Amino acid sequence: MEASKGIVRRWGRPVNAGLMGLVVLVILLVVFYTNTFNAGISSSPDKWSAFGTFFGGLLGPGISLVTLIALLRTIDLQLDQGAHFVEDGHKARLAEYKASQLQLIDQQILMYERMIDRYEDEGQRLFSLNRELGRHGPFDLSRVDESLKKAEGEVALLIKLSVAISLSEFQTIEQLRLRMLADLCSINPHLYGSP
Repeated sequence: MEASKGIVRRWGRPVNAGLMGLVVLVILLVVFYTNTFNAGISSSPDKWSAFGTFFGGLLGPGISLVTLIALLRTIDLQLDQGAHFVEDGHKARLAEYKASQLQLIDQQILMYERMIDRYEDEGQRLFSLNRELGRHGPFDLSRVDESLKKAEGEVALLIKLSVAISLSEFQTIEQLRLRMLADLCSINPHLYGSP
C-alpha cells in the first residue's frame, strides 16, 4: 500500500498536472483564437485548415509531453509490479519449503513413535520372559528403558522444533535450512549428522 502511494506521489501528480495544464491551454487557446480571429464559423476549408494548424501546433507538444509522462508512469508501475511478483514468488517458495520442513519433522516424529512402540513391546517381552524364567535382574529392561526415555526426549525436542519453525519468520530458504540442520543435529547427531 505504501509503495502505491509513493508511485502516485511520484507519477500521479505530474500526469494530473499535465492534463489540467492541457485543459487550461485549450481554454486559453480558444479564448485567444476567438478574440484575435473573431470571424465566426467559416465555410472556407482554408480557414479550417489554419484553425487546425494553430491548435495542432500549440497543443501537440503539450499532448506529447503528457503522453511521455504517462508512458513513464506505466513503465514505473510495471517495474514495481514486477518487483512485487518477484517478492511474492520468493515468499511462496519460502512458505512451500517451510511446509516441507514441517512435514519432514512430522515424519521424524512418526518414526520415533514407531521406535517407542517397539521399545515398549520389547520391554514387555523381556519382562514376561524374565518372569517365566524367574529372573529378577533389571539389566535387559534398563537398556530398553534408557532407549525408550531417549526416544521420548527426542520426540519432545522435535515437537519443540516444529513449533519454533512454524512460529519463526525466515528471510531466505538458506536461513531456514541452516536452522533445521543445526537443530536436528543437536537433537540426534548420529541420526542427522553433524553441521
